[in-house]
Amino acid sequence: MSRLFREIVRIRSAMYDRGHLTPRRLPHPVISVGNLTTGGTGKTPLVIALASKFRNLGYRPVILSRGYRRTSRGVVVVSRGGGPEVDWRAAGDEPFLMALRLPDVSVVVGVDRFAAGRKAGQERLGDLFILDDGFQHRRLSRDVDIVAISPGDWNGTERLLPWGCWREPRSALARAHAACVPAGAALVLPLPAFEFTTEVEGIFRNGALVDAGDIGQEPVVAFSGIARPERFFRTLESLGLNVTSRTCFPDHHVFRASELRNLPEGLRITTEKDAVRLGPGDCCYLRVSANILNFESLQDLILERIGSRTRSRPQKS
Repeated sequence: MSRLFREIVRIRSAMYDRGHLTPRRLPHPVISVGNLTTGGTGKTPLVIALASKFRNLGYRPVILSRGYRRTSRGVVVVSRGGGPEVDWRAAGDEPFLMALRLPDVSVVVGVDRFAAGRKAGQERLGDLFILDDGFQHRRLSRDVDIVAISPGDWNGTERLLPWGCWREPRSALARAHAACVPAGAALVLPLPAFEFTTEVEGIFRNGALVDAGDIGQEPVVAFSGIARPERFFRTLESLGLNVTSRTCFPDHHVFRASELRNLPEGLRITTEKDAVRLGPGDCCYLRVSANILNFESLQDLILERIGSRTRSRPQKS
């Protein structure tokens, strides 16, 4: 099956490369953030970081996302820059989280990201599109392709879906313009690479920061429904928390009340993305952000590529 998938990917890529399939172009610049593998590369925090940085530069970013596993259909405006206007089920958990974290940035979801961008254009929501998880979405033309890379995946066996975690072979990186890798990864890549760190903002409950002193050595019950939870568990332990239980659910898992009742006794802490699917309650969540080191160099690369499509080049902050 992986060989068949590889051949389908090769043929599709060749059709775009040779012009048999033509990407559609939106009226404003498009920055794509994606990956070559499934999950666990830090893509969502990177999208949030880029949207925030370019908002501070004077742009009005609009995040375009598929809205994976949402219950709605068609194009849905999740946020017009004032926080979520629909619930997480209609938005998808990651777009809903981005709308929460970026109250001054619009978020639009749609399987067809070109249609989502047109909707944003019709409503004049912004002047710069950030395409979430867009590296394989080649039907939409982009000005900058950024790929988030996991060192473990890059140094491991290249096995494509469905038996492996690779969406495309390593060679597909040739069409990207930049890569984002965890600091200290020391990867040798055939394109400009920018390191990022994961910054812990703290433990939160219902949007409010919890004082670490209030937790002390209270038993912590850690649980998550993300693709690669090991980093989450390690982060909690690095904060000196007394993690007595670790429970893993499938990625994007919709929690049932019975599952929560069956968790051991203790202070329950999950990821911020999981907290979106839980809603307000007694569970705490870990909030992390991506800090792109030497961001000015990545900013220069992006501005150089999108400069001709903007009316004026914003001044650097």
